[in-house]
Amino acid sequence: MGFMDSVKGFAEKVGDTVERGAKSVSDGSKKMAEKSKVKREIATLETDINNAYYAIGKKYFELNSENPGEEYAETIELIKSKTERAEKFKVVLAAMDEKQTCSGCGAEVARGQKFCDKCGAKIEEIEIPIIEGYNDVQPEPTAEEVEVVAEEAPQEAQRFCAKCGETIATGSNFCEKCGTKVE
Repeated sequence: MGFMDSVKGFAEKVGDTVERGAKSVSDGSKKMAEKSKVKREIATLETDINNAYYAIGKKYFELNSENPGEEYAETIELIKSKTERAEKFKVVLAAMDEKQTCSGCGAEVARGQKFCDKCGAKIEEIEIPIIEGYNDVQPEPTAEEVEVVAEEAPQEAQRFCAKCGETIATGSNFCEKCGTKVE
């Protein structure tokens, strides 16, 4: 066997090794892709299962919230209190945007609006709730804030609308809330 035969044999061995390595990498990639596919399927199924558990729990709550079994009473009360608190926060959040919800249809309307532009229901202004631990305590003003307020206080007495009681802005001839002419 000559030198060329030796080189040729070595090249074949290297080629076989590279081919086996490439096949191994390819098989590994296919295996990883298949594992990812299986993991995604498991995650999808677990999400579906958790959604079903949620639906069962919600249905139980709807059917039994007024008379829950003893083992669920504490959880039912927790859900009720958290729901009530969340609803109060929704009112506070809407008020921050000068909005509120129509009691007739649930549409968002501007605070101070008289009638819902979606269903025509009369809008009763909703009082902004006091939420324990959130907006229930107002900080005392600092001495500087008190001085600033005192300096900015108007010199003339405030005027109020005779019809609705709204404060009348200085120089206004009509009430901005109800349109009554100011005397």
